[in-house]
Amino acid sequence: MNRKQILSVKKALLVDKIRQQRTDLAQECDAWLASTAPIDKGWLTLQKYPQIAGVALGILAVYGLRSPKKLLLWSRCSLGIWTAVNIVRQHL
Repeated sequence: MNRKQILSVKKALLVDKIRQQRTDLAQECDAWLASTAPIDKGWLTLQKYPQIAGVALGILAVYGLRSPKKLLLWSRCSLGIWTAVNIVRQHL
């Protein structure tokens, strides 16, 4: 084989490898979008109501600075309640 044939074979192998990588990336992208859909939905809701989100975050920041232990306690309790509600929703 001469140099041009060797280079064309290498190029064909690289093109096939790139094509396979693009296919794998497209499949992983779909899986990524499916797994992050709830986060995206929550983010869009926050963007829909920016004044309410800003006021709520400000109140949480002030409350957290004044009593960080209570903020942690309330956040754990609210996370537990949220999880319980979601579990009940899924089973009903």
